[in-house]
Amino acid sequence: MSFLIFLLSLKVDQLVINRLVFNFPKIKILLSLVFFWVIFGLDAQVPPDCTTLSSPLDGETNVSVNTEIQWVAVPNATQYFLSMGTSPGATDVLNRISVGNSLNYTPATSLMPNTVYYVTVIPNNNNGDAINCMEESFTTGNASNIPGCVTLSNPVAGAYGVPPGTDISWTGQTGAAGYFLTIGTTSGGNDILNNFDTGNVTSYDPPSDFPLSQRIYITITPYNNAGESPSCAEITFRTRGNNPPMCTEIIDPIDGGEFISVTANITWIRDFNASGYLMTIEKTSIGGVKILDNFDVGSGTNFKPPDFEGNTVYYVRITPYNDLGVAPNCQPISFTTGAGPVPPDCTNLLVPQNGASDIGENSNLEWAAVSGAFGYILSVGTSSGGTDLVNMLDVGNATTYSFEQPLPEASTIFVTIIPYNPSLVAENCREESFTTTGFEEVDESIPVPKFFTPNNDGFNDQWIVSSTPEIEISTVHIFNRYGQLLKQLFPDQGWDGNFNGKPLASDSYWYRIQTAEGNTQVGFFVLKR
Repeated sequence: MSFLIFLLSLKVDQLVINRLVFNFPKIKILLSLVFFWVIFGLDAQVPPDCTTLSSPLDGETNVSVNTEIQWVAVPNATQYFLSMGTSPGATDVLNRISVGNSLNYTPATSLMPNTVYYVTVIPNNNNGDAINCMEESFTTGNASNIPGCVTLSNPVAGAYGVPPGTDISWTGQTGAAGYFLTIGTTSGGNDILNNFDTGNVTSYDPPSDFPLSQRIYITITPYNNAGESPSCAEITFRTRGNNPPMCTEIIDPIDGGEFISVTANITWIRDFNASGYLMTIEKTSIGGVKILDNFDVGSGTNFKPPDFEGNTVYYVRITPYNDLGVAPNCQPISFTTGAGPVPPDCTNLLVPQNGASDIGENSNLEWAAVSGAFGYILSVGTSSGGTDLVNMLDVGNATTYSFEQPLPEASTIFVTIIPYNPSLVAENCREESFTTTGFEEVDESIPVPKFFTPNNDGFNDQWIVSSTPEIEISTVHIFNRYGQLLKQLFPDQGWDGNFNGKPLASDSYWYRIQTAEGNTQVGFFVLKR
């Protein structure tokens, strides 16, 4: 062997080598083996070269948080070690994990959005790691750009009796570039379709019909360049058989039942071949007054019809149907209702009592509890039938109410309280009223403008009250209808209709004028814009 290596190392004349090979054929064979060993044997005794990322590329931005990491194959590499972190040299995500001879790796969980990731892929063989492999990096995009999940529109989720040739359609999702579709006959299964990319469409026509009388499981996953929608829920429906459905059985109310509630629901047993149900309700007799006539109540097994009348016989028939037809000759059940529900009684004010006067502006309301009432609806206004203070407020089963702001002074307050129960509300409840404390009025008359128009046109832009030769004004106070003080003025001082620098709305406003003699005059004026 040393002789052969020596021959190879010599710079001999080509003619000499040719003569050796011609005269000694065995030398030719040995030289061939030596060349093979030099070319391949020496190469097999060194580590592999480094590789580079092929996806994402080094320096790439806006990478999907669900990206798959891929790299270029290296000759003589038998496995690859992968490290990844969120800072240079870090391994907080992956710490030298072996992926075998695979050329890709998908992280177990989604990457963080808007984050720089640093990746090192180290090829390896029996002679060791590739030497001085460079770290590469990429930046993920914004996770909020990932489209949300979608809703199945045909068939609707949970549907029964679906025709086996039905096409699948779903609501589109803004920002989606396409949809992955998986269909199976078991939860999580993909025996019909496995993560098929439908592209940017919202429907799919399966190449063959769905199996008959089978529950089908579908997962639709929108995607775009930011990633796939995470954890979209599996949707199910059930296909029909090869025939129209059979008649079903109404289980509530029972056939021949008595004293049935006038607010009863109708409940029946599901027929798995049925895609929907028709309901007929007749009063007094079969063929009598029809309350519902083959009314489509959908695919559920429970329906609330209009309230029944008390002490009345009703006949109810449910007819299942699908695309092949309706169940034939379905028979009705009958039942008799009990007495109808009774509305609760009305209530009355306890505090303040109806007709009371000089009630303080911070007064609360209290009324008598009504037996059988589940709650009360409260309306309060400054005019009969008005609701400007409280508008049809459901206060629950409370029997008191505290106003958020003081009541307007010197005003008649009108109150209506309507008790209710789950079925009815009290009827013809009367309106009650009381009067709040007002300002003491005197016989003295001070000229007060009835309105002003603060629109900067030079006319009536301010509201001004001045003293007269007979009456000296001390102060003027302006209030809104709730008794809130808006402005204090002195004689001949004008008000521009603003409060805290902001224009007030067109409305009526109250004033109180205090004279130097200690007397008071009150009234209202109008701000017009």
